[in-house]
Amino acid sequence: MRLSTLTIFRAGIFCLIAVWPLCAQTQLVGTGPFPAEMEFKELEAIQKERDLKAPDELSGLEQGAILIEAGLQRYSERIYQIAGGGRLSIEVLAFADSRGAYSLLSLFARTPLAKGPPGDFVSAESDALLMSAGNCLVRIRAASAGDLPRRVAVSVANRIGRPESKLPTLVGHVPTERCDPSTARYFMGPKALGFFGLPVARAPLLIPSDAQAAQASCATQEGKGVLTLIGLPTIELAEEYFDAGAILNRDPSRDPSLYSRQTGTLVGILEGNFAPEAADKTLGAIQFSYSIKWIFDRSSGQGRTIWGVPVRILGTVVRSLVFTALLCLVSIAAGFLIAGGRMYVRKRWGRSDDGDIIRLKIDEN
Repeated sequence: MRLSTLTIFRAGIFCLIAVWPLCAQTQLVGTGPFPAEMEFKELEAIQKERDLKAPDELSGLEQGAILIEAGLQRYSERIYQIAGGGRLSIEVLAFADSRGAYSLLSLFARTPLAKGPPGDFVSAESDALLMSAGNCLVRIRAASAGDLPRRVAVSVANRIGRPESKLPTLVGHVPTERCDPSTARYFMGPKALGFFGLPVARAPLLIPSDAQAAQASCATQEGKGVLTLIGLPTIELAEEYFDAGAILNRDPSRDPSLYSRQTGTLVGILEGNFAPEAADKTLGAIQFSYSIKWIFDRSSGQGRTIWGVPVRILGTVVRSLVFTALLCLVSIAAGFLIAGGRMYVRKRWGRSDDGDIIRLKIDEN
């Protein structure tokens, strides 16, 4: 049975009208890190929305000075109405790099940190979920919303992306065999340390403005306490800080005891009921090593060595030697060509070598 053109046209119009509401209500890609419209049926409407970029606006936030110290560049917030009652808020704080996001995550979290997903590192609570994803810190709060906060967190993390994000270098120096790295808190400056940090020897710990710090709980069979790591820009500054801090030296009259050690750019302070031998083991586990990156570290041969020499450096040396050998061969060949040309010219036109001698005639008048 053949269908007329009019019938086919009417069927196409009917299908377009039927599909149009679905196309109008479905938004596959949202703007920014927030969920797309109709992505979650539980989120009915947006009640409030903020997007702050100006420094004066960012400094006006709660803990604004600490956020600015960590490198905050943008603050975005959305509050949704949940179907059946309640609200869900999403806050996205974008920092200059991933260190700022991890620092604020470790300071704001009320539970030990764990590796994602969602995000790179996450702290889940009964009414909130915090995670760091790249250079962003995401805080999702909703009371009695089931698994909705985690599902929303997965969506937000996917929109932010998953660039390579590692632990800050200072946190990586915490000895995992004697301390719990999941309890480590990372401070990117003196303001954060003064507000969130634990006191040392019953007094606030002061560090320079260009220094960083980390604190972690240490618990072994030999004792319990807190390890504080301070990272200075140079070894000289670390030595000056360590030598000037007389309170960091062990004082037997204090209880708990206080121990300290300086290695490279790091200053470690251990406070707790540790015996000297146990304190030496913990502080001795703090290792400092130089990290030198060459401009060609991004090549495919990264990490390979031959006779203990990195492949990239060895390749550069070999190429230099080959290039020098080629220059030598070219120079020798050019010399033979010039000499052969001179001999040919003399043989062809009968010129002698006398024409190439210059007489000064000094003994003549």
